[in-house]
Amino acid sequence: MATVVPLSLTLEVGRHRCSTLVWALQTGQAADGAERWLFDSSAVRWLLDRVADGEISPERAVELVHEVSRWNSGCCYWCDLAAATYPEALRRHRDALAQWQRQQQSLTPETHPYLLDNGTVHRWNCSAAPPARGPGHPGADLHAYSAWHGPLNGDLDRIMAELWEETRTSRRVTEVELDQWLRLRNHHAGSPWCPRCSPELPGEPAPG
Repeated sequence: MATVVPLSLTLEVGRHRCSTLVWALQTGQAADGAERWLFDSSAVRWLLDRVADGEISPERAVELVHEVSRWNSGCCYWCDLAAATYPEALRRHRDALAQWQRQQQSLTPETHPYLLDNGTVHRWNCSAAPPARGPGHPGADLHAYSAWHGPLNGDLDRIMAELWEETRTSRRVTEVELDQWLRLRNHHAGSPWCPRCSPELPGEPAPG
């Protein structure tokens, strides 16, 4: 798969200015895919004229080509695509994290006595259990965010929904929620009960 992206640019040498396009050819579907840069022939001739007139050296002409052969994001094609929504993704994550933290503060041992972690049931205060997990982060930098943006076609709602799903990995649950989870789980799997804290459902003995 190859994607051709036109980028406008302006070359300036002294009092001369050349406005043209450069085409970035991105191959591969990953952020580390190969890149090729294609220049308009008129821009190349313009640079050669500047060299021929003695206005710049051949070395400086090469430097100018390298300077304009870069993505607007300063990174890659995928970062260019993701750049517009990255600030909004960070803002939404801050809001989602604040919402999750408020939810956690409202939980009590009476309302949510269990912690469900990757298929293992713990008491809410089990020392062997990890803490409840908050929503995932969209990326510490733009390049990390592009790994979410690309596969989900830039759909910010889908990205944030996927990140919120991480809260289900390790979470506090009520007695009713635990009962529903136990009914739906694969009963051929191993015991779901933490051997250290030995949680139990109301009215039932602790699992042995």
